[in-house]
Amino acid sequence: MNLWQNIDPAEAEARLRGLNRRLAELDEAMKGGQRMLADNPKSFSAQLSLDSLSQLQERLQAERVHLVKHRTRERLAISLNGAGFVDHTASIGQLGFFLVRVQSLYQSIAQAITTGPRLRGPISNDIMRSTNLRFANVFPSSFGMEIFVNSSFDQFGESTAVSSLQTLFNLLNAARKEHEIARLSGELGQRSLNHLKHVLADLNKAGSGFSLDWTDSAGTKYAWTATSEDIPALSRNVNRFQERYIGEKVVQGALTGASLLRNRFEFLDMDKHVLEGKITRAVKPNLREFFGRWCQVTLDQIDIIESVSGETKTYYTLLKIEPRPDPVEPTAH
Repeated sequence: MNLWQNIDPAEAEARLRGLNRRLAELDEAMKGGQRMLADNPKSFSAQLSLDSLSQLQERLQAERVHLVKHRTRERLAISLNGAGFVDHTASIGQLGFFLVRVQSLYQSIAQAITTGPRLRGPISNDIMRSTNLRFANVFPSSFGMEIFVNSSFDQFGESTAVSSLQTLFNLLNAARKEHEIARLSGELGQRSLNHLKHVLADLNKAGSGFSLDWTDSAGTKYAWTATSEDIPALSRNVNRFQERYIGEKVVQGALTGASLLRNRFEFLDMDKHVLEGKITRAVKPNLREFFGRWCQVTLDQIDIIESVSGETKTYYTLLKIEPRPDPVEPTAH
């Protein structure tokens, strides 16, 4: 099944790799420009420099949008192994249950990166449609499956399906790393973490291993593998952390750093405290106009608690950004 339409795939991937490299370099340069403008909000040269970088970023992103519009779908290879799959067959009930678990995990990630890490509430129809995984084929493995999802890039070059796949691999890789799983638990919320726990628990119960492979539009390969012997340790690591949802808070200050590429922000509040965290896709279109400026943000706050030590870490997700109602700016340090 073709992943590209009306363009040579090798050419498209090569051009996107070059664009992504230039955008990453530009992203680093813009972080410095944002901090400079936040420290000197009336500096004409700082504003001019940041505006110039922003215009270059917009041109590169427009070129990227033109290319990714030709990407029609993503291919995800899923393999299951273990005693239940030695003859390259699978129990229909067990397989169906597992795939529903994976679909639920994927959709919960999409909701978290789009609107924030909320535990309750229905997932929107738009997110359900954009993350609808389609079973297409089986291939030789213990039991291998080809799964497809429509890329559906929008006018900004954003794709819920693609961003959620990237985050899914980040989450699975984080399951092996204590600090990373704590951070992603805070940024994705309890719903996604619970679905991951269910996937690992089902694999552990069945004595099965699990692997995923995906290649993105720039030709970057993502791969994750866990044998049946690995699953219990991964499950224990994920279950070490509990979430306490604090809720939304409105904060005034300056946006001293923001990366549209990595979806991260850095915010200096009025008490000179630095708050860092994740940007939702919903707020990204409005973010550029506030680079290095004083503003007001709405943040989702989640505390993650390590069950053995009781250590608590706080994580923030940027839900909304708007001009500050108070026109008086404090003195920047």
